[in-house]
Amino acid sequence: MKSIKSKIQVSMLSVVLVGSVLIGVITALLNASGIDDVMTKTLGPATQMAADAVEWKMGNYWTALQEAAASDIFRDADPTASELVPLREDIAQRNGFLYVGKMDASGFASTGDNYAGEDYFQQCKATMKPYISDIMNDGQRMIFLLESPIITNGRFDGVVYGGISADFLSDIVINLAVGNDGVAYVLDNKGNVIGHRDASIVEESSNMIEVAKTDPSVADVAAVNQRMIQRETGFGSYNFYGDNKLVGFAPIDGNQEWSIAIEASQRELKSSLDRSILLTILVVVLVVLATFPVAVKVGKSISGPIQSSVARLEKMADGDLHTPAPKVKSKDETAQLARALETMLSRLNDVVQDVSHHLGKMAQGDFREGITRTYWGDFVTMEQSIKAIHNSLKDTLSQISQSAGTVASSAAQVSNGAQSLSQGAKEQASAIHELSATADSISETARKTAAAAEEAGHFVSQAGAQLGVSVNFVQELNGAMKKISGSSMEISKIIDTIETIAFQTNILALNASVEAARAGNAGKGFAVVADEVRNLASKSDEAAKATKELIEGSIAAVAEGGQVVAKVTESLDKTSSIAENVTIKVDAVVEAVESQTAAISQVTEGIDQISSVIQSTSATSEQSAATAQELSDQSLLMNNLVRKFQLS
Repeated sequence: MKSIKSKIQVSMLSVVLVGSVLIGVITALLNASGIDDVMTKTLGPATQMAADAVEWKMGNYWTALQEAAASDIFRDADPTASELVPLREDIAQRNGFLYVGKMDASGFASTGDNYAGEDYFQQCKATMKPYISDIMNDGQRMIFLLESPIITNGRFDGVVYGGISADFLSDIVINLAVGNDGVAYVLDNKGNVIGHRDASIVEESSNMIEVAKTDPSVADVAAVNQRMIQRETGFGSYNFYGDNKLVGFAPIDGNQEWSIAIEASQRELKSSLDRSILLTILVVVLVVLATFPVAVKVGKSISGPIQSSVARLEKMADGDLHTPAPKVKSKDETAQLARALETMLSRLNDVVQDVSHHLGKMAQGDFREGITRTYWGDFVTMEQSIKAIHNSLKDTLSQISQSAGTVASSAAQVSNGAQSLSQGAKEQASAIHELSATADSISETARKTAAAAEEAGHFVSQAGAQLGVSVNFVQELNGAMKKISGSSMEISKIIDTIETIAFQTNILALNASVEAARAGNAGKGFAVVADEVRNLASKSDEAAKATKELIEGSIAAVAEGGQVVAKVTESLDKTSSIAENVTIKVDAVVEAVESQTAAISQVTEGIDQISSVIQSTSATSEQSAATAQELSDQSLLMNNLVRKFQLS
């Protein structure tokens, strides 16, 4: 646990340290923000001014070439004509060209060479607008070749060209550098560096957009260059080989489609900021060192008296109320603390002595002396509590003395009642035992009745099932009788047919006899046959009639048998229905007997429980009698104890 002295010292040093650090950090941030703000506000206008300067310079070149292209002498003269020589030299000298010349529509130039295949000639001819070549070497130096088309009635008649040194861009940007590490540069519309203070970069046509495709470390530079060739105006930053750069850029208006950028090194710009931070750190260290002895002295002057008071309070917590409070010579809050501690010790000592006196009296059993001293503050609650304890104990002991006699008398009555209860419980237990035996006998009889009813139910069910089988057999017999009746009807039809045939045969035999009689002797044999046939026909007719009568009798008998079978079937159906009803009733009887058996079992269990309760009651009454006797003994002992207290 930290001491208050340490806390005071740490707090003072922390406040000083944090305040100093905050001031230093805020100052550094403001300086850094100020530098960034200044650069943002400075690089933009400076870049635009540089772009305007290059545009103005290039505008003069373009104006001179366009005026020459519009003149009749350049339009009409041959590129190598002698009259053009002084005019070309004059234009070059007055406007700063290295040389000026003409190319005709076929690309033939004043130098005597043909440049029809060159890109700059093709572009100028195709667009019929001024065009500037990429930076190139003419054999002596790095140049730009500017071409202005000669147009006659909308027809391309050649170009007036002028060569300018590429160094003029480097001469412009070399004076635009911010600081020693800052540079300015110009890009063409492809991203190639065409103006830089380092001539080798221009000669190599350095292009960071292409380099970034294989070297990711310059991707941020390439991104800014990409914005430049898109002719944006803006402000950006990137890391170029370990150095953070701030860069402003702007397009150069005109026919050349260039863009210029001015970059500044953050490391160089913020070197003064680093010195400021170091100076701030040094000041913070000096302030902390100067504050330390002051913090030690202040902490000691405050913590000394507090530590003495804490030591005295710890003794008081251990029960020491006699050691005097520490003496403090100062006149601040620590002295007030010491005086307050001394007053507290004095008052606590008075209260403890008074409480000890009265508690000692009560411990000796003397409740005759009451508390008369008045306490103060929160000790009033303790005073009230002690008075309440004194009065409550005194009243309680008086009530105990009165209750002891009552308890002794009641205990005797409880003992007598418990003995009577025990005797009655024993008699009830005997009666319940007999009732339980009777219930067991009834339960056994009910079980036998249920078993007999259940067996009768099984027999009735079997009889019902057998009646069902008989009904099925009678139904089959009825079906057979119907088939016999049908067959008899068919036979009757056949006999009718036989009678018809016999009748027809008899008629034919009569006709044959008549014809035989007519034939005389020749037909005698045929007449004999006819008589025989007629006799057979008569016998067949008689037999058929007799058979028909027998079959009709059979059909009548079958019909009568069918009626009897129907009556038997109806009787069996009724008998089966009655058997089913008997089965249902027997099942109901079995269920009722089983329900009665279960109820009798529950009654038996209830009787057993009553018997158990009566036995428990008997045992409890015996225990109550013993307890009442013991309670009587204890009440006598309690009376003897209460007599030891002096209540009045």
